[in-house]
Amino acid sequence: MKKIFILSSVLLLSLISYSCSSDKPDDLPVSINATAEKSFTIIAAAGSETSQIVTFTIDDFAALKDYKKYIESGLIQTSSFIEVKGITEDVELTNVKLSMNRDSKKNITLQDINMNKKYQELPQLSFLQFIIDEIATRDSSTIKLEYKANSNITSPVTITIYLNSRFNL
Repeated sequence: MKKIFILSSVLLLSLISYSCSSDKPDDLPVSINATAEKSFTIIAAAGSETSQIVTFTIDDFAALKDYKKYIESGLIQTSSFIEVKGITEDVELTNVKLSMNRDSKKNITLQDINMNKKYQELPQLSFLQFIIDEIATRDSSTIKLEYKANSNITSPVTITIYLNSRFNL
């Protein structure tokens, strides 16, 4: 009887120990740097107000391929940016706003755009952090771009979102 009690106690402790252990591999890195990039292409008629969406997924970050299920959080790096290219002399975009599709209160309004520009200051990085937070917790993030074209845009204008992030595992 004593042997059965000891044997069942050892078995129970083994099960408890196994169920409390982490499923993370021992050789898992603490963090991984990964990048992803998406662009909006704009061709519009003068006076038109338009919106577009783009979705980032965890799969866009190639460096995370083997670690997707272990991601706990992400931190945007200062080399991340929002860039506008293709603006010509007669082109102006106004009321340019980027917002999170799931929570439109998380947004950023860019100044009227009449020249090529790269945005990577604190307000823009804070918005990009919202994207990384959503990717880390939900595996995807959809961003909505809204703008008004004050002139005909016949040559494509691109607005690129470049995310360089450190993901904690």
